[in-house]
Amino acid sequence: MNIIDTEIPSDSESVDGLVESENENVESDNLMDNTTPPDTNIDEVTDSDSDSEGDRLLDKNGDSWRRRGCLETKVPFTKISGPNIPDLAKTPLDIFFCLLPTEFVDLLVHQTNLYVNQKDNSSKKTKKAKSEPVTREEILTFLGINILMGVKKLPSYRDYWSLNYQLRDTYISSAMSVNRFGFLLTHLHLNDNSKEPKRGHAAYDKLYKIRPLVEILSKTFQDCWQPSENQSVDESMVKFKGRSSMKQYLPNKPIKRGYKIWVRSDQSAFVCQFQIYTGKEKNSKKEDNLGNRVVTDLTRTLVGNYHRVYFDNFFTGKELMISLKKDKILACGTVRSNRKGLPKDYQPDNKMKTGDSEFRSSSSGIGWVKWKDNRAVYALSNFHDPSKVSDVNRKNKDGSINVISCPNMIKDYNQHMGYVDKSDMLKSLYEIDRKSKKWWHRILDIGHHLPNRAENLFLKISRVIKCRFLTTCDFLQDHICQKLYLIKAVEDVHFVAAKKTKTNIMDLLYMRCAFVSQLREKLLLFVPH
Repeated sequence: MNIIDTEIPSDSESVDGLVESENENVESDNLMDNTTPPDTNIDEVTDSDSDSEGDRLLDKNGDSWRRRGCLETKVPFTKISGPNIPDLAKTPLDIFFCLLPTEFVDLLVHQTNLYVNQKDNSSKKTKKAKSEPVTREEILTFLGINILMGVKKLPSYRDYWSLNYQLRDTYISSAMSVNRFGFLLTHLHLNDNSKEPKRGHAAYDKLYKIRPLVEILSKTFQDCWQPSENQSVDESMVKFKGRSSMKQYLPNKPIKRGYKIWVRSDQSAFVCQFQIYTGKEKNSKKEDNLGNRVVTDLTRTLVGNYHRVYFDNFFTGKELMISLKKDKILACGTVRSNRKGLPKDYQPDNKMKTGDSEFRSSSSGIGWVKWKDNRAVYALSNFHDPSKVSDVNRKNKDGSINVISCPNMIKDYNQHMGYVDKSDMLKSLYEIDRKSKKWWHRILDIGHHLPNRAENLFLKISRVIKCRFLTTCDFLQDHICQKLYLIKAVEDVHFVAAKKTKTNIMDLLYMRCAFVSQLREKLLLFVPH
């Protein structure tokens, strides 16, 4: 066999939450002897005398497992993948507004002002002055400041306006006062509270307060990106330790408490589709096939295109694999040994050595493998030949490298499963970790969703139009943040000053009239160098 210089991580790194079993697989010496010839159709093969009764066990659909390989599905992927945005959108700001349309900004302004009025009217202090209405420019400035706070992090948002020059950020403090920023942070709203259905109502929605944002991002994420051949489905966590019925506890995850979001991510780490998990409703039956339902929901836009989707053992099951194959979606994933409909007659772990594997195939074209790494790994696929293996490099604790045998099914899984984790890593680099008593502020946090998606889009486009390469920090700081509010401020100041003095903006910097002297400090900050 040709040795492929690939390092396979230990299954504690690449496989999530494996369930150990006391009954497992066959010797590696007998693996290739039972392989079905390439030109043999698995549906035409009859049971051999050597097959055990357990291998010929029929499930409720009349499907059986045999110690044979099956034909590998090799369908060329012909769909165009990558950014799908208007030709006029070439700057970072244009791409940002493709993901967060200006219509949503207007909705944010309207709902925030509505909430401010409702709060003022319900206030018992009648002598209190009415709050100043929020404008579109203020919301854009507020969003730009929040994104920049993800780049330059301080313990508290008030530190950016601190009197201590070592903490104070003149760039942010000159754009908005701390009191106004705090006011917007407190009163920011997306939906009308007076129209929210009560708990127990048929139309009750746990995500009512952020429903407009969820719907808009779900649409723009799918519209702005055409998915590539390889996709992965996994769960992502948003940290939250407050009180909420949607909060989940996952003890084996880096973020143990928070909101769970089901995510389908592209091989470029772009989030193509997501679904926020709201938990089980009270007095309702437990959802038996949650993993099956999640994968089915997140792959409806991939039907008929032969995309390859990878997911872990929480989602994988035989029925799901058969269903996706009928939808012309190629799927592969690790599976728990106690799932229904899987082979039961295989060698135990203690009789297998590292690199040994055992395989089965069903009459419906589903392949099953068991591979012995540090512990047993089980996998299912609806397009791999389970009998095919290749040599890979395995790094030991002392740094030495061993060449061991690994099924192609598991090798492909390890290569493509980490797309959602990569997306989480990119998100964590510049996100805002700000505590809030309002549960939906953690999900609303724009830093969790948009900047890295826009940066990803822009990097792909820059390679096409041959623009200069930008790092994520450059993209966020120099382009998104500045253009959300600073360039707008330059235009406003230039219009006012030029109208009164009938001159251009650069000449204004050095004139000594009373009006210009009041604006000079702001102009020095806003004029691009």
